[in-house]
Amino acid sequence: MTSSGWRMPLLALVFSGGIGVCTPLQAAEMTPPRGEGLPSVAHLEFIYDDRFAEAERRKLQAWMTEVVGALRVLVGPLPMDVRFRFARYEGAGPVPWANTLRGRRQGVRFYVDPTQPVEAFRKDWTAPHELSHLVLPFLGREHAWFSEGFASFMQYRVMRVMGVLDDEAMAARYSERLETAAAAYSQPNRRFVEAVPQLRAEGLYPTIYWGGASYFLEMEERLKRQGVSLLGVLSDYLACCRRNEDELEDLVAKLDALAGSTTLSQGLNGFRRVVGFPPHRHLQALAPR
Repeated sequence: MTSSGWRMPLLALVFSGGIGVCTPLQAAEMTPPRGEGLPSVAHLEFIYDDRFAEAERRKLQAWMTEVVGALRVLVGPLPMDVRFRFARYEGAGPVPWANTLRGRRQGVRFYVDPTQPVEAFRKDWTAPHELSHLVLPFLGREHAWFSEGFASFMQYRVMRVMGVLDDEAMAARYSERLETAAAAYSQPNRRFVEAVPQLRAEGLYPTIYWGGASYFLEMEERLKRQGVSLLGVLSDYLACCRRNEDELEDLVAKLDALAGSTTLSQGLNGFRRVVGFPPHRHLQALAPR
C-alpha cells in the first residue's frame, strides 16, 4: 500500500524467450499532480540477460511497476517507452549496481539478487534514483552534479509515495545524507561545481550527489514561497518538452518559463558561485511535513 492508501495496479505480462513484452501500464487510479494533457499510458519492456525463474521475474516486474507508478504520482508519466534489463549478481544485497540507459530506447540496467525478498527491493533506493534520472534528458558528464543531484532529490520522495518512508523518515534520510556528504567534502576553498572533477577522482560520489541535491531542495523552497510546486513544474515539463534533448541552461530556462519566474536560473547562477559544500541546514524541506 502507498501512503495514500491505494494499491497500484500491476502490469499484465506476456513473455517470449528472454524479452518481456508488456501491455500498457494503466494509470487511471494514479492521478498526477497536474494531469491535464498528460498521456495515460506508459509501456515497460523487461529484458533478462541471465536465467531468472518465473517467480523471480514476477517479483522484479512488480517492483518496477510500483516504482514507475510512484514516480508518475509525483511528476506524471514518462513520455517514452522504458526498457529494463536485468542481470544476476547474488550476495551483495538486492541491487548491488544499476545505471541509466540513454539513447533511442531509454531505461535502466539493474544487477540484482533475485533471491532477496520483495520488501528488500522496495526498501532499496536504487530504482527510485535511476528512474528519476529519466525525468530529465542526459546533460553530459560535466553536469553530473545536477543530474545526480536531481535523482537524489527525488529518490526518497518516490519511496514516500510507495509507503516505504513516512514524512519523518524521509526528512531524516535527507538530513543524514547531506550531513555525511558535507563532512566528506575535501575542497573547502574551492567552488563546489569546480571541485566536482576532483571529488570524482577521490571517489566522493555521494558528496557530488548530495551537494547537487541541495540545489533542488533550495529551489523547491524558493518556488514554494511563490506559490509554485517544483514537482508541478516538472510534471508540465514532462508533458510538453521532455522529448527534446536540452543543454543545462536551456533546460533550466524551460523550467523557469513553466514556473513563470527566473528562480531556477538565478539559483543556478548563485549555486555555481558557492564556495565549499553548499549550505543546506536552513532548508525547510528537511523538516517533517
